[in-house]
Amino acid sequence: MCGILGILDRSGAAPTLTDPQVIAIRDRMAARGPDDATLLRRDNLILAHRRLAIRDPDAGRQPWVSEDGSCALVYNGEIYNDDVLRHTLRSHGFRFRTQCDTEVLMAAWLHWGEKCVEQLRGMFAFGVYDFQKRKLFIARDRFGVKPLFYAELGQQFVFASSIAAITAHPDFRPQPNLSTIRHYLSTFRITLDTETVFAGIQGVRPAETLTLADDKLTSSIYWTPPPRETTGLAFDDAVDRFEETISEAVSIRLRSDVPVGMMLSGGVDSNLLAALLHRNEGVSMTARCGGGIDPELDSAGNDFEYARRCAQHVGFDFDQVTVSANDYHRTWMELIAAYETPISTPTDAIIYRVAQQLKQQVGVALGGEGADEACCGYLIPHWSGNDFDLARALDSLAPAAAQTARDSLLQQYGTAAFTSAGDHYLAANGLIPAATQASLFHDVAWPAAFADGSVERFYDRQFRQLGDLSGVEKTAHLLLRVNLECLLSRLDSATMTAGLESRVPYTDHHFVEQMFRQPIGHCIDVAPGETDPFRTASALAAAGSLRGKRLLRAVAGNRMPAELAQRPKASFPTPVPHWLGGQWQPWLHELYRTSSFAQQLFRREALDELCNLPNHLASWHWPIANTILWGDRWFS
Repeated sequence: MCGILGILDRSGAAPTLTDPQVIAIRDRMAARGPDDATLLRRDNLILAHRRLAIRDPDAGRQPWVSEDGSCALVYNGEIYNDDVLRHTLRSHGFRFRTQCDTEVLMAAWLHWGEKCVEQLRGMFAFGVYDFQKRKLFIARDRFGVKPLFYAELGQQFVFASSIAAITAHPDFRPQPNLSTIRHYLSTFRITLDTETVFAGIQGVRPAETLTLADDKLTSSIYWTPPPRETTGLAFDDAVDRFEETISEAVSIRLRSDVPVGMMLSGGVDSNLLAALLHRNEGVSMTARCGGGIDPELDSAGNDFEYARRCAQHVGFDFDQVTVSANDYHRTWMELIAAYETPISTPTDAIIYRVAQQLKQQVGVALGGEGADEACCGYLIPHWSGNDFDLARALDSLAPAAAQTARDSLLQQYGTAAFTSAGDHYLAANGLIPAATQASLFHDVAWPAAFADGSVERFYDRQFRQLGDLSGVEKTAHLLLRVNLECLLSRLDSATMTAGLESRVPYTDHHFVEQMFRQPIGHCIDVAPGETDPFRTASALAAAGSLRGKRLLRAVAGNRMPAELAQRPKASFPTPVPHWLGGQWQPWLHELYRTSSFAQQLFRREALDELCNLPNHLASWHWPIANTILWGDRWFS
């Protein structure tokens, strides 16, 4: 893992930044690469790199320059099929002198050009410059495991692994992007398509490439999930294929010249990875589970216990990382300073603390992110697409079914009609409703935050692009495209701040393609015994009638005790909403009262009302407080 930086002067002149200025930008990513730091200047280009040495530590220094000097590369990630690519590229005359995948990536670029990304199996973000063609090419992996951001600052095109690095550029002038902030208040996601919380800093989307040539910037998406097959494998055969594919995805992610460990949450996703490692690889690992602890709550006990049982089942070295309210608050403030953005979810701080503990013994950690998106594990969000289909089909249903559906929709949403699929998605899955936000923002700030419905238009566009698929299938694509990037960004930021590389087998694109080819019923369905299926996702889930992650749980049932295989969804827990509504209230009220950024953005009377939120809405404080903490650092 690494931190990469590129600065290209579009005028063709040498960038005027001094070496100390470039080093200051590069070293905002020091945690991402504590093992080495380099800098290259040539013509109108600067490339810089911070390295965390995982593969072939004695080789692979970057920027990597081709043997003929025609191209230079900076790269962050892991290419897991580099052995296959070496064999192919050798047949075309390439010779290799290291075991580093950076050398393979350069050869792939020289041979396939921009189509090299289609050959890569792994997680990556990189930039390569062709001095002869005067062309810059940057790319990000299919799911956004590794981050990549860019900005155009005058004549300089700047790209980097972190927003914090770009903000350190002396020509950067910070301005808040209020439409992205509104999206964050709605969803916990700190990006909106390519937009970040800073106006002018863009994110490269998952599976996107950008080419800058002849002073023209062009974009392309090189991968999308395949269509589902109407006649696929029988369920039992699909279970066998699932295990084969995920086992191989796990196996190739063990390649490392430093020890590999595991983040073991106690949920079925990470439990299955541990079981497959034990059965197929015969390895024993260091595993850690983390959680917030409050004396008034049994908030993490179950997760710790299930993680411990799994570790005992597979023979892993296990310990738990407990985080008190005071420890959590201190860590939260540290991450705000490190990220220079609001913190995405309350789990970020727990992941960071687990990563710190693992870093003492390993350099790489496997995690279970991506299983819910690939395997339809979010019961209510995934099935909620069917609620939209129900609402549109009310007039065509039999009277009894239509009445059941209408009553259920009214009970969950307060309405049985939605203007669009995007409108419904936000109603089903949003945090702070748009109407509440309209009364929260000042009159002068709300037009920029609303931005003519930019959030709603983004989701509408995502659904429209998926054509005539069912609502459940469209939602599965959306969660893979949007939700997964948010979780992977959270994982990368937290682990890399601790100097730890995280690897996520469930984001292997061969595995995801297999899952998206399966009939949707292999992934999620309504239990056969349900006699009243014309109800909303929430009602069906409450009745125990939704079955998610069917293939994953079937494999897990063959590889571990039932109590581990069938446990409901779990993650590293945190009692943050309890703390926000309890012992942190005096601090929170003082923050709302004294913050100058809060006064710029939000109505004073609305903030006063927020201080009296009922306990079940205490989670609203999380994105609001993070926005204020971030804004006070930059705009006060």
